[in-house]
Amino acid sequence: MNRIYRWLFGRGRTTLPARDGGAVQTVQVRLSPQELLDDRSVIIAYGLISSPPVGADVLLVCGSGDRSDSVVIAHDHQQYRYKGAQPGEAGLHNGVCGSTILLKANGDVYIKPASGKVVVEGGTITADDFITTSGVKLSDHTHGGVQKGGDKTAGPQG
Repeated sequence: MNRIYRWLFGRGRTTLPARDGGAVQTVQVRLSPQELLDDRSVIIAYGLISSPPVGADVLLVCGSGDRSDSVVIAHDHQQYRYKGAQPGEAGLHNGVCGSTILLKANGDVYIKPASGKVVVEGGTITADDFITTSGVKLSDHTHGGVQKGGDKTAGPQG
C-alpha cells in the first residue's frame, strides 16, 4: 500500500521562481537529489492568486502513477507561512513582504499592509460607523483657527 501512495503522490520543493505568464502557472520541483521535474502545472482554487517563492514545499499528484504526468495541488513555505491563526480564522498572507488580511474568529477583519498603504482603485469606501485617525473622528471633528476669506484652518481636533 505504501508503494502505491509513493507512486500516486510526491513531496518536493520548488527550485526556481514560478512561471506565471501563460494559461497555467508552472514550477520546477526537486523531489530528491536524483529527481527534478520541470514545468509542473500548479492547480489552485479559482480567484486566489499565489506564486510560491523558491523553496516552497509542494504536494504532487501523479494520476497515472507516472511522475512525468503530475500536477502540483498544494504549496506552502515554512519560513513565510502565517503563524498564530486561531481555530476558525482564515485569511490571506504574503510572508515575503508581511502583508496580512485576517478574518478573525471573533468576527473582526484585521488588515495589515506591510507598506502602510491600502489602495482602493476606482472604488468607494463606505463605513456604517465612524472612521478615526489618531483618535480623531473623520465624521465628527472641529477645526480651530477659522477665519474669513481664503485663510486656512488649524488641524483637526478631537
